Amino acid sequence: MRKLQNRIFSLGLSVFFVTAVLSGCAKAKKDPGPPITVKASVDKPIAAIGDKIKYTIFIEKDKDIEIEPFTFGQDLGNFAIKDFGSSKSVFLNKEKISQWYILDTYITGKTIISKVRIKYRKRNDPDWSRIDTAEVSIEVRSLLDNAGRNIQMRDIKGPVGLPSVINKYLIPAGLLFLVVLALLAGYFLKKNKEEKGIPKKPAHETAYEQLEALRAKDYISRGLIKEYYTEISNIIRHYLENRFKLRAPEMTTEEFLASARESAELISEHKNLLKEFLLCCDLVKFAKYAPAADEINSIFDSARNFIDQTKENEPA
Repeated sequence: MRKLQNRIFSLGLSVFFVTAVLSGCAKAKKDPGPPITVKASVDKPIAAIGDKIKYTIFIEKDKDIEIEPFTFGQDLGNFAIKDFGSSKSVFLNKEKISQWYILDTYITGKTIISKVRIKYRKRNDPDWSRIDTAEVSIEVRSLLDNAGRNIQMRDIKGPVGLPSVINKYLIPAGLLFLVVLALLAGYFLKKNKEEKGIPKKPAHETAYEQLEALRAKDYISRGLIKEYYTEISNIIRHYLENRFKLRAPEMTTEEFLASARESAELISEHKNLLKEFLLCCDLVKFAKYAPAADEINSIFDSARNFIDQTKENEPA
């Protein structure tokens, strides 16, 4: 009989626990809790003037809940936003959002940052719901609040001297560089003035001197005919450059003759003399032509004759 009573008691107790668990599960299904929670906080509720304060809005919501972009900063009192950013993470069916702002102020006192309203709804739901963060209080204190009465006003420090290394090496080196630069500038200015003061030698005088120097080298008796013709051709080409500003040394014979035909300073007779002279020189220089003795002598006379006819008129 006693055993039967114990069994009945155990069975009733089991039924009671099962009923309680089922009731709790049913209640949990009926009240799953809000799909979103919000919170606002600061990293320091009490700050000194000029401190940077981080204000953060935390949002935790179901993945199928969407929130409307919200604005912050309309009612910050004495604070100003210096920077901002956000982060987001997802775990299982929950999404966490953190939106932070860096604030600062240079006005002391207690300031209340108003609550921020967040609008949310389930996806594809036409109606929006609202949830607000709590207000946040921040107290800004002066740096002098805890200084007491032992405050002494001191004058600003004087100018800081240059390091000893700069005084010892860099400044003397800089002064020496400036002196050398001034000396070089003076030298080149003086040289330029001297060059301007010396009258420039006429082109024909230079050419005559070069022809006599060529004669003194005695190329002909040594059998250096090609070298003789090359040098006498260069003398006339440089004479043309100095006399008529024609870039003769840098051109081929064909290019130069084409350019000379356009020159108004050379008459037809002079152009013909020049053409004949340069072609004779090219035959020896490039075609391996062996001129006779009278031809070698006449090429010198042709060069001198061309200079005589085209030189500048000497002033009276």
